[in-house]
Amino acid sequence: MNQASDGTSPVHFGKYLLVERIGTGGMAEIFKAKSYGVSGFEKTIVIKRILPSFSNDKDFIAMLIDEAKICAGLQHANIIQTFDLGRLEGRYYIAMEFVHGVDLVMVLSRLRKARRLMPVELVCHILSEALNGLEHAHRAIGPDGEPLNIVHRDFNPSNILLSYQGDVKVGDFGIARAADRGTRTVAGGMKGKMGYLSPEQVAGNRLDHRSDVFTAGITLWECLTCRRMYAGGTDLDVLTKIRDAVVPDATQYVSDLNPQLLAILNRALHKDLNQRFRSARDFKDALDDFLFENGVKVSASLLEGYLKHLFADRIAEDARKAKEASIEPTRVKPPRYWVRKTGQSAVGPIDIEKLAELLISGEVSQTCEVLREGGAWHPLKEVPELAVHLTKLPTAEESDPDAVANYQGLIAEVSFPKLFYRLAIAHENGRLVLTRPGVKKEIYFSDGMPEFVKSDIFAERLGQYLLEMGAVNEEQLEQAVKAMKGYSGRLGDTLIGLGMLPPHALFEHLQQQVKEKILEVFSWTVGTYRFFAGQSYRGEIVPLKIGSYAIIADGVRRYTSMDLLKSRYRPHLDRVIQVRENRYLSMDALGISSRERRVVDSIDGKTSLRNLLTLAATDRQGFEEAVYQMTFILEELEMISVS
Repeated sequence: MNQASDGTSPVHFGKYLLVERIGTGGMAEIFKAKSYGVSGFEKTIVIKRILPSFSNDKDFIAMLIDEAKICAGLQHANIIQTFDLGRLEGRYYIAMEFVHGVDLVMVLSRLRKARRLMPVELVCHILSEALNGLEHAHRAIGPDGEPLNIVHRDFNPSNILLSYQGDVKVGDFGIARAADRGTRTVAGGMKGKMGYLSPEQVAGNRLDHRSDVFTAGITLWECLTCRRMYAGGTDLDVLTKIRDAVVPDATQYVSDLNPQLLAILNRALHKDLNQRFRSARDFKDALDDFLFENGVKVSASLLEGYLKHLFADRIAEDARKAKEASIEPTRVKPPRYWVRKTGQSAVGPIDIEKLAELLISGEVSQTCEVLREGGAWHPLKEVPELAVHLTKLPTAEESDPDAVANYQGLIAEVSFPKLFYRLAIAHENGRLVLTRPGVKKEIYFSDGMPEFVKSDIFAERLGQYLLEMGAVNEEQLEQAVKAMKGYSGRLGDTLIGLGMLPPHALFEHLQQQVKEKILEVFSWTVGTYRFFAGQSYRGEIVPLKIGSYAIIADGVRRYTSMDLLKSRYRPHLDRVIQVRENRYLSMDALGISSRERRVVDSIDGKTSLRNLLTLAATDRQGFEEAVYQMTFILEELEMISVS
């Protein structure tokens, strides 16, 4: 097995096992590593660790922390995922997703040596996928709902990773800049690889997303020609060419370039920002349109086959190494721990998962000392992998990042009424994770009913909600926040303790707040959903038991547009609405109004949707809305069939 560092075997690094050093830069070293979960679960990851000589470099450490913070909020299939940020043995590190494959530089290098060009359709596909990830970063939204205005500032072939399964991922946001980041570079601070800068970077001007569009254009040029765009000459020569946007004519090297593709390339590399593509998405759309208009369809499987052929020797070598080292991942176990309270004997050995559970439950306090196997006794707060539990309760993803969802998919392809209905009739217990750009919500279900919601939307915090509802004023909220430490750090307990809210009023507000946070997701049209059965919230909650069926009806009324409903049912207006037997719920569970009851009572297995619409009396508009909404609700809840 390869060594984790020069002259050593694989070594433990906190809760990780460093398996193989795969790269060293000027300030950090990169390791292939293993992380461990429950029941012997193992996952290959990447550890990026700063070099000892930079352990006290505050600027670089701040940049590393910025990278982790930025990437942690970027959840996208075309972006390298960041799992953890920590400090161990005096050295900061980031744990990231491992991509079994190569970067784009290696592809171009191998092609250059073979004097070959990459197929144009694959070039367009790779850039399109990378631009998709870049666009996600550009459009990312912070917890407060405000745009982060991230600019990658270092988009180039070395930061585009291609897996042998055909995935394309953008990485290394190490010098990315977000508008609200804690560490800022001064205006005009020029960072990025020489030869992959935009004219505005060289000129020291303020950057926006179009700077990344330019460097993506450089990457496209190099992929098409299989050579460096700005090579040779002094640094000053290169910078001058970039500043003036002197772009070499690609047709000098590839004479048969499609004019449409050449126009796309020239637009991306335009010096005038206003003549460039406005966004990474516009650039991506242009490439996709080019492929479509030329009758070319490219998929991940095509890229997979190409890479497996081009790098057959590397893949075989990786397989050989893995086979030779197959005993290591299972023989080398994660470290064990011992814990002791003041004046008491040590307890152990304990694995990391059990120790975290004891800490969360309060059986182990932060005043205890912990011994990591092979190390010395330290206060619990100085053990990075445990100290995180002192400041927040971990979600199931943090304590077991490799948990497999029972159900998952794209929000654009799912009906929230149907999803909530399925969870309800199955009496599911678990956690529904909903994510869209910049936002994450976790809805915990008990016996099929939602009982608690975690949200990172600033406006949905309890304090902001109570302000909006007029339950407290700003002065009271400020006073309560300052006093929270004396009330277990919980705002609700503090408001009650200070006499600002009676318990029953707080309960009513909590119940309504949870309902509003759930209803808000019915407005989502993009993002992903994942449901993890058996996962429960580890903190204290007030079990609210809000009915899923009533939530479904309210969500449809509030967020499903009439235009959408009319479009859905327009082809089926003359079909007779069939009544279906549903043993799971009754009409009373929906909390319907008298107008909606009239609609329901008119569905008798003989009436069409068009006939229902004619039953309106004086309140024609309100009755029409009720017909469409109830038809949709009842169909999603499998109580009728129309289409």
